Amino acid sequence: MSITIPSGVFAVYADAANAMLATTGFGVVCKLVYLNKIETMDDSTPSFRQKKVMDLQRSNTSGGFGRGDSNFRTVEQTEDITLRVYWSKKDFKKYGNIELPDGAVMTIGNYSDLTAINRASFLLINTSQTNNQDWKFEKVAEPTIHGLDGNYLMCYWNRV
Repeated sequence: MSITIPSGVFAVYADAANAMLATTGFGVVCKLVYLNKIETMDDSTPSFRQKKVMDLQRSNTSGGFGRGDSNFRTVEQTEDITLRVYWSKKDFKKYGNIELPDGAVMTIGNYSDLTAINRASFLLINTSQTNNQDWKFEKVAEPTIHGLDGNYLMCYWNRV
C-alpha cells in the first residue's frame, strides 16, 4: 500500500510558508554583514592603534592592520535579508533537539539566500525584541534544508 500526497498540498504549503516569511507575517528584516573587502589606509594611523592579528573577521576594523610597509583595514558591507527569527529554546525544540546558550536565535529563510548566509561574517537583528538596537550574531551551525519542498533553510546563531 502506497500513499500518494496530492500535489496541491505542496502549493498550499508554499503559500503558507511564503506568507509567514513575509514582513507582513513573521518575517524580520535583518542585515548580513560581510568583512571580506580590504582597502588600503593612508599612513596617518598612529602606531599605537595598529593591531597585528591573524583573524581579520574578529579584529577591530577601525584600527586596521599592517603588512610590510602598508596599512589595511577591513570594510563592512551589509545586505538586507528577511528571516523568521525564533528567540526561545522552546521554539527550537519544535524543529530539533539542539542545545544553544542563552541569547541564541534560530532563523528560517529562503534557500536562495544560502550563498549569502554562508559568506556572511555576522547577522544584525534590530527589532522591538532587541530594544530597537542592533544585536550582533554569528553562525554556530551550518544552515540546513527546511520544509516540505526544500525551498527554505534553517540556521542557528549565537549572540556576540
